[in-house]
Amino acid sequence: MTSNRKVVGPAELADLLEELKRRSGRSYTALAHRTGLSRSTLHRYCRGTTVPGSFGAVERVARVCGASPAELDRLYRVWSRTTAAQDRADDVAVPAGDMRVPGDDVAGPGGAGGRPDEHGAHGGPPDAGAAQRPAAAAVVGRGGEPGKARLSPWRGLLPLRVMALVLVLLLVPAASTQLPGGDGPGSGGPPAGPGTGPGTGREGTTTAVQRFDGPLWSVAPRRVPPEFFGLTMNTDTGEMPGFRTGAVRLWDSGTRWGAIEPRRDRYDWSVLERSVDAAERRGLPVLLTLSGTPLWAAPDGRRSAYADSRPVPPADLADWDRFVEKVATRYRGRIEAYELWDYPSHPLHYAGSVAVLAEMVGRAARIIRRVDSGALVACPSFGELWEERGRELLRRFARTGAYGNCHAAALKLPPRRADSPPEEIIDLARHVRDVLYEEGVGQIPVWNTGPDRNVAVTPPLDARRARDYAVRFYLAGLYSRHYGVRRMYFYSWGSTGVPLVVQPVGGRPTEAGLRMGRLRQWLDGARISACGQGGQLGLPEGAYTCRFERDGTPFLVRWTTKGRVDVPVAQGERLLRRMDGRTVPLRAGDRIGFGEEPVLVEYRES
Repeated sequence: MTSNRKVVGPAELADLLEELKRRSGRSYTALAHRTGLSRSTLHRYCRGTTVPGSFGAVERVARVCGASPAELDRLYRVWSRTTAAQDRADDVAVPAGDMRVPGDDVAGPGGAGGRPDEHGAHGGPPDAGAAQRPAAAAVVGRGGEPGKARLSPWRGLLPLRVMALVLVLLLVPAASTQLPGGDGPGSGGPPAGPGTGPGTGREGTTTAVQRFDGPLWSVAPRRVPPEFFGLTMNTDTGEMPGFRTGAVRLWDSGTRWGAIEPRRDRYDWSVLERSVDAAERRGLPVLLTLSGTPLWAAPDGRRSAYADSRPVPPADLADWDRFVEKVATRYRGRIEAYELWDYPSHPLHYAGSVAVLAEMVGRAARIIRRVDSGALVACPSFGELWEERGRELLRRFARTGAYGNCHAAALKLPPRRADSPPEEIIDLARHVRDVLYEEGVGQIPVWNTGPDRNVAVTPPLDARRARDYAVRFYLAGLYSRHYGVRRMYFYSWGSTGVPLVVQPVGGRPTEAGLRMGRLRQWLDGARISACGQGGQLGLPEGAYTCRFERDGTPFLVRWTTKGRVDVPVAQGERLLRRMDGRTVPLRAGDRIGFGEEPVLVEYRES
C-alpha cells in the first residue's frame, strides 16, 4: 500500500484509505453498501476531515477493500498515532442536546435478535441494527424558542468539528442543521450482509443506511450481579482487595495444577486454601483456573510460560481426571466455578491439539457435575481474538461440541492494545459473538477473563488514564451485555508489573482501585435496562450512556472515550455524582459536563 505524498496525522490515514479504495475499484456507494457506513462518512474518512472514533470502522473499510494483514497492522499503527495525538489536545466542552432518561415511553427491546433471557443467554444473533447509524435530526426550538433542541428521551445534538461549531454559533444561531452519523464501538462491525446495509443503486444515486434513534439495546431491567465485577488475583498471599469488588479469579496466584500437585499424588493445598478462606470471609465467589500440567505428568513436554508446568496435556489423561476430582471434592460448595485451562491460544500456555483440549474439558465437566453439582464450569479462556488465527482456533474448538459441557465461555476480550480505550472491548465482544453464533453456540454467556500476553510489555498508564480506564473497563462490559458478556475479571490485583496497578499486595488501593470500588457501590442493587452511544442518543460519537434503576427510580451513567460533552439538565434530574466522591445538586438551567471520567446522574424518585 503506497501513498503519493508525505503526510502525517489524519491525512496519512486518509491517504492509506483512499489508496485502498482506489485499488479495490469500488465506488463510495458500493463501499457504503458493504460496510454499513454512509457515503458521506466514508468520504470524510478518505479526505481526512474526520478520524474514525474506533478502529472497527477502519478495519471494515480495509477488509472490504481487500487489505492484507500487514496493511491492517499499518492502518492500526497510523490510526493509533492519530488518535493519540488528538488525545493530547486540550479537552473542549462540546454542547450536546438535552438527553432525558427514558421512562414508560421507552421503545421496546432494541433488537429482535439480541435480547437476553432471564438466565443471561441471548435468544438469537446480534441485532443487525447494531451496525447501522441513527437518523439525522434538525435543531428546533423548545416551545418554538430558536436555537434550543426539542428532543425525545434518547435524543440530543451530534457535535460538528469544534471550529465549524464556533462558526455555526456565531453566524447561524438559529439554523436547521443536518447532523452526521458516525462510527464508534458498539455501532461498527463486520461488513453488512444482504438487506442490512444501504440500498443499492447507480453510482451517484442517493442511498441511505437504515437509521434509528434510541439506545443500541433495551430490555426489561436486569439485575447487575455483584460477581460481574471480578478481579484476577496475582498473589499467593491470600490477601484480598482493599476496595469493594464482587468476585475473584485465581490464576498467576500459585494455584496452577503444577504448583498444587508437584509430584504425583502429593498435594500442597496451602496457597489455594488460604486464598479460598480469605475469599469466603469476604463473601467473594471464586473462579479457579485449572491449567498447567505438572512436569512429572508430561516429562517430554515443551517449555511453558511457568517453571512448574508444561503447556501440553498430561501423557495420561487419567492424571487430569484424578486432579480435577481431588479439587472438586475438597472444595465442594466453596469454589463457585472452574475455568478449564487458561489461554490455549499461545504455545507457551497450551501446545496440544484442540481435540485433546475438548476431551479434557468434557472429562473435567463430567467429574465436577458428579462431585459438586452446584459448581459452574467455564470453557477455556481463548485469546488473541483480534487476530484471525485466534478466532479460527475458537471456531475449531466450538466445532468439537465442547461448549455443550460448559455454563460459560471464558474468553480474553481486551482492547486491541493494553493501553487502548477500553470501549474497544465492545467491538471485540461483537465480533466474538458473531463467531459463536455462526458455530451454533451463540447462546452461551461470556466471561471476560482479561488481557492478551502483550499486557506484560505495555508501558504504565499515566495516573489520569489509569483511574478512568479502570472504571470504564467494567462499563464497557456492561455495554457488551448485548453481546453476551456476563462477567468481567480485571487483569490483575496485587501486581505492580502491569500497566494499571489497582493495589499492591500489602499496600493501599490506588485511585484507580478506589474508583473501581466506587462504581461497584454506585451499581449495588441496580438493574440495567439500556445502553447506547453517539448519534443513537443524539450525543457526540464516543459519548456513552447506560440506564439503570434501583427500587424503581432511574439513573444514568455517562462517559466518553475522549474529550468532554456538555448537556443541559433534563426534567427530573436531581443529583450528579462524580468519581472522586463529590455530589452536585442539579437545578433547571444547569449544565452537566462529563468526559473520560464517568459520572452518575440521579433522578427524583418516581
